Amino acid sequence: GLSGTIPPQLGDILQLVDLWLGYNSISGTIPPETGKLSQLEYLDLYSNSVSGTIPPETGKLSQLKNLRLGRNSISGTIPSETGKLSQLEYLDLYSNSVSGTIPPDTGKLSQLAQLYLHRNSISGTIPSETGKLSQLKNLYLNDNDISGTVPSQLNDL
Repeated sequence: GLSGTIPPQLGDILQLVDLWLGYNSISGTIPPETGKLSQLEYLDLYSNSVSGTIPPETGKLSQLKNLRLGRNSISGTIPSETGKLSQLEYLDLYSNSVSGTIPPDTGKLSQLAQLYLHRNSISGTIPSETGKLSQLKNLYLNDNDISGTVPSQLNDL
C-alpha cells in the first residue's frame, strides 16, 4: 500500500475529480491546499493514519459529494465551513478523535444521506438544524458524549 504524507502540491491538480487513497498507510495531515480542488467530488482517506484537524478550506470543495475520513487519527472539531458543501451526500468521520459539538451548519447539507460520526469524542446536543436533512438515510452518533434529545423533525424521516 501507499505510505508517506499527502503533498501540498496535490492542490495544484485543479481538474482532479476523484481522490481515493483509502486502506493505505498514509500519515500526516490533510493539507489546506486541497481546498483548491474545486472539481473534487470524492475524497476518500478511509482507514489510514491521517492526523491533525479537518482544514476549514475543505468548505471550498463545492462539488464534493463524498468525504470519507473514517478510521484515522483526526482530532479537533468539525469545521462549520463543512456546512458549505451543498452537494455532499456522504460524510464519514467514524472512529477518529473528533471533539467539540456537531455544528448547526450541518443542517445546510440538503443532499446529505449518510452521516457517520460514531466512535469519536463529540459532545453537546444534536442541533435542531439536523432536522432539515430531508435526504438523511443513515445517522450514526453512538460512542460519543452526546446528550439531550433527538430533534423531532428526524422522527419524521
